[in-house]
Amino acid sequence: MIIFLGAFIILLCVSAPITVALGGCAMVYALIGGTVPITTLVQTIFGGLATFPLLAIPLFMLAGNLMNEGGLTPDLVRFARLLLGHIRGGLGLATVLACAIFAAISGAAVATAVAIGVVMIPAMKKAGYDEGVAAALTCTAACLGPIIPPSIPFIIYGVTASVSVAGLFLGGVLPGIVLAGALMLYMYFVARKNDYPRDPQTPAKEILIAAWKALPALFMPVLIMGGILSGMFTPTEAAGVTVLYAAVMGAFYYHKLTFKSLPKVLLASGLESGMVMLLIAMSEPFAWFVAVDQIPQLIVEWISHVTTSPYMILFLVNIFLIILGIPMETAPALVIVTPVLAPIAVAVGIDPIHMGIVICLNLVLGLITPPVGAVLFAVCGMANMSIERLSKAIWPPFLVSIVVLAIVTYIPWLSTFLPRLLLGR
Repeated sequence: MIIFLGAFIILLCVSAPITVALGGCAMVYALIGGTVPITTLVQTIFGGLATFPLLAIPLFMLAGNLMNEGGLTPDLVRFARLLLGHIRGGLGLATVLACAIFAAISGAAVATAVAIGVVMIPAMKKAGYDEGVAAALTCTAACLGPIIPPSIPFIIYGVTASVSVAGLFLGGVLPGIVLAGALMLYMYFVARKNDYPRDPQTPAKEILIAAWKALPALFMPVLIMGGILSGMFTPTEAAGVTVLYAAVMGAFYYHKLTFKSLPKVLLASGLESGMVMLLIAMSEPFAWFVAVDQIPQLIVEWISHVTTSPYMILFLVNIFLIILGIPMETAPALVIVTPVLAPIAVAVGIDPIHMGIVICLNLVLGLITPPVGAVLFAVCGMANMSIERLSKAIWPPFLVSIVVLAIVTYIPWLSTFLPRLLLGR
């Protein structure tokens, strides 16, 4: 295992892509160890991809791109603004709400940040909000993307750890609501402190009209979770239904999705899906070696000499994942740590769904951790803002998110209540 990890670290140090590092260290291990045929590596890679639930990843990505290209975002943002704009800091509250709703469509943080931020950040700046506050709030609210179902990280974790994807989707609902509520509360106090403006009170009739126009977006989470819970389709089949729904709504309701725009949508979705699927494929030999060499059992034995408390183990896991999330993006970090941490959770009596929520929330926060968070760079490029300025402004909402992480970590009920209630898990 020292050879395996050493090769992995060396490849990362020479700036090899994470997929090359994962596959390369497996190749080095097989060649030097001499006990694993190269054909076994190839079989492991293809065997890991031949999993039905993984088909949900490209389908959900395609659905999100179809809805975004089809003109969903403006109506969604307008509804959120009319609903909450009259409250102090209402534009900020509307940003969080719009991110939460869009999260239930895209399942990705960067997509959520770009789609909502391109509309709301200029609107907040125009209304007198501090540029740093507007951008930092959008970054942090975008983290709802991988937490509120459907979630790409939940699918990756579920497949890797052999945990119910439907259970993870349900488990992410309450933590997502808590995070959204905490960010809204933070924004409200910031707005009161800085005396940010608010929009005039909107008549109920106008709000209802805006809700009607945004209904296709508002109905999509109901379609996904309702279909899964009713037994009409699996999470993977729900992704296929979502693609069809997004295409029909974009073409016939919003009238903005055309055959001419389809190649661009398909290309973007294919590139995004290809990166994630290649990463998962190259991680399979890593997971196989970890299991064969009984690394989780060795770590459990080591931890048992330090502590046997699940609370302390969760604390150590949080510290480790927060540090890991700084240099690594969510997907590669997830495929690396899941084969190790999931068995540890089972060994010490931590619910696997709860552990999955904790792991994913930790790694998602890495997307907004300076200096290399992917969401930070996306928002900087979109808002024409320096990374130094945003890195300073991100800390207050980031600390709010850390408090939410602690709440989710030490109140397992938030992650396990809905799966047990609705799925009996």
